[in-house]
Formats: sequence, structure tokens, C-alpha cells
Amino acid sequence: MKRSTHKKILFIALAAAVTATAAHAEDSYTLYGKARMSVDSTDDGSNTVTRVSSNSSRLGFKGAEDIGNGLKALFQMETLVNMDDASTTLFSTGRNTYVGIAGGFGTAVLGNTDNPYKLATSRLDIWSDSMGDFNTIIGNVSGATTPFNEREPNSINYWSPKMNGLQFMAAYRPDETGGVNRDRYSLNALYENGPFYGSVAYEKHNLDNVSGASGNDTKGLTFGLGYTFNEDKTKLGLIYESLSEDNVASVIDRNAWYLALSHKMASNTVKIAYARAGDNDVASNTGANWYVVGLDHALSKRTALYALYATTDNDTGARYGLGTGGSSGAVVPTAGLDPSTFSIGINHDF
Repeated sequence: MKRSTHKKILFIALAAAVTATAAHAEDSYTLYGKARMSVDSTDDGSNTVTRVSSNSSRLGFKGAEDIGNGLKALFQMETLVNMDDASTTLFSTGRNTYVGIAGGFGTAVLGNTDNPYKLATSRLDIWSDSMGDFNTIIGNVSGATTPFNEREPNSINYWSPKMNGLQFMAAYRPDETGGVNRDRYSLNALYENGPFYGSVAYEKHNLDNVSGASGNDTKGLTFGLGYTFNEDKTKLGLIYESLSEDNVASVIDRNAWYLALSHKMASNTVKIAYARAGDNDVASNTGANWYVVGLDHALSKRTALYALYATTDNDTGARYGLGTGGSSGAVVPTAGLDPSTFSIGINHDF
């Protein structure tokens, strides 16, 4: 029996066990997932390819147990699922996976989780988990190997309770290598009151001169604003991001903007987004403009169809792409070329 088949059987058995436990206990256990598939006709600037893509599809378990004194233990185990390619392992890269304790003080967890920097603006990404994901620009730098907007392994996390709409999050990721300092720190503050949402986040990557690293710390600062109006039918989102590297001009020194608009009409939602990455401090013509427009059609509360067109207009020295790291259709072009894609997809949540 193939190794991947063993994993499938194990996961199915575990799902059955969780379901059975939930039926006989007051504690909460949930099997959940997101299936994200699309057909993409993508031009990378030199060739056009049609792909069937799995866009960060995932499967997970989560639960909580009352342990008394106002405390509860909680866990989550989540994996990326390759839905488009039988030649690879079905369950692949680990996603948000942790264990911790929650109470009146807030929540503390250990594991592999989205960092506070990423969580500050993720809700403003109107085409998340698709070829129109804003991570083409936000948290990303053309030609750099230390991106932001990540999921941090080996991390220690604290999430405060919400107080009058205000919440704080902090995370520390030790490098786990003796003799060097390449730890990471991430902080955010979130505020939500009625139709208004605001966020600010800061992240620092310590980069000792080891294994080819530059030896300079890198930093990210981002601000997010969201506003909902017209009886919750229309939403606006705005993000500003500044990335930098200490002590030297580098490709990481760049600013970016993102603007999004969505408008719901019955079961259809029109979504339009634009982003601009500015030139870095090393060279001119290293920025890019990114555009995406499309229509989302809700078939039910859990299932939707969509069609979108996205394109990245790179300056002559830039190579921003399309899609995300969790998308099998993601593309990074040759410098100066302008990738574009027409994507038709289906999303189902359970």
C-alpha cells in the first residue's frame, strides 16, 4: 500500500474519531475545510498556459476543552491539501496548527500560526486564496527572499481579549540555532466598531550574517482601514505598507499601497482591487502596478463560483507575479514581463 494511501486512511479514521467524541462530550470538536479550485489561463509574459489549480485548499480539526477556573485548552491541526495533482501527497504543508490555553487573560498558543503582521490586514484581501490574492504585492518584494505576511513555525503567540472593539496580538519566533540571532517578532493592534475596521502592525526579522544572510535586520510596518456601508452591501479596504532593511539600501526598502472595493447585489458581488509597489532604494524601475476585477456568485452560504481577471504591470526591473505560495497556478515572471490571468473557480467551505 502506498504511503499516501496510509495517510488518507489515517486522516479519515481520525475524522471519524473526532466526530464520535464530539457526539458524546460537552467539549467542542470540529472537522472543517476549504476546497479552492480554479481553471486559470495564464500568460507569464512569454507563454500562455492553462492550469487546474488548488488555491490553498485545506483540511483541519480544532477543538476546546473546559479545564475549570474559567480556562479552556484548545488546539487546531490544519494541512494544505493538494486537490489538483495525484502525483503528490494529498496532505502536504502544515498550515495553522497549535495548542494552547484561553481564559479571561486572552489566548496563548504554541505552534505554526499566521503572524500578527499578516492577521492585521488579511481580512481586507477580497480575492484571498485565488489568482487575485493581494500577496502578489502586499508582504512581497520583487527579488527578495525575506517576505512578510507569513505563517511562522516554532512560534509563541499571545492574543488579547477584545476590549471595546480593541485587540492586541504578539508573536515571537526563535531561530532555534545556537550562536546566531535570527529571531522574529510580530505585533499588531486591531480595532473594530460597527462598520469601521482599523489595524496597525510591526514586524522585525533579526538576520545575523550566517548562511548567506545580509547581516542586516529587516522590518515591516503596515496600516489597514476597512469601512462597510450601504446596508452592508459595499465595502472599502485600504492598506499602506513600508518594508525596510537596516544600515543599507536594498531591494527590501520599498513602500506599497492596496485599495479594494466590493459591492453585493443579491447573490452576486463585484470585486475590484488595485495595488502599487514602489521602487526599491537600490534601483529605479523596480515597482509594479497590479489590478484585479471579477464577479463572485453565491450558490449557497458555503459554495460560490467566481470569475476574475488579474494582471501585474511590472516596471523594467521588477518581477512581481500572480497568485500565492499556496496556489499551484502561481507564477513569477522574468523581470520586466507582465503576467496576466483569467481564472474561473469554485470555493466550498465546510
